[in-house]
Amino acid sequence: MKVKTCRKLDCEFDRALIITDTHKKEGAGKPGLRLHFGAFPHFHLVGICMRGRERMGSYPYVALSISVQVLKTQPQFMAWCPDGWVGYRGKCYYFSEAEENWNNSQRHCSVLGASLAVIDSEQDLDFMLRYKGVSEHWIGLWREQERETWKWVNGSDFNSSFPIRGGGDCAYLNDRSVSASRCITQRNWVCHKADAYTDQKSATQGSRELKSF
Repeated sequence: MKVKTCRKLDCEFDRALIITDTHKKEGAGKPGLRLHFGAFPHFHLVGICMRGRERMGSYPYVALSISVQVLKTQPQFMAWCPDGWVGYRGKCYYFSEAEENWNNSQRHCSVLGASLAVIDSEQDLDFMLRYKGVSEHWIGLWREQERETWKWVNGSDFNSSFPIRGGGDCAYLNDRSVSASRCITQRNWVCHKADAYTDQKSATQGSRELKSF
């Protein structure tokens, strides 16, 4: 930009000086002075154009001053999951230490703004089986009674992506897979909810869709 501007003035670009607001009195405008931009939020970049002395006499220089402000942004770190939760593939998981029946487990999750875990993929299932340890944990899969359709707590139907062993109406994670038993049995439980990034992304997308109407 500076070179093109000099050419428009029929002169040649000579050099650039940096003069900061805080160092004007200290001779910071001298050629060759090197300053770190990050240390000075305000500075002026001065381009010096030069014409031949035969055309400019004793004033061969034309100064082109460009004021620049550098915005110093502080890095912001955000925890995608609350303390005590584990993040995996856009979700936060809470593995309880206490034991409750299935209904009370779901209530505990609701208080935390979550639900008993819904398994959306084989990766999710493998992760929970690995992380939970040896304890059995309730998940958000249930049915009204035997021979009824299994449903997730979010209202979606179970697509039989994995076998459910046992004859009960509430599902839980055992040591290797998913089983079912009576819902009044006391077990640990797994809550899940979208992590902060996924939640924020969904909210932004929803806002854009509303504006498009």
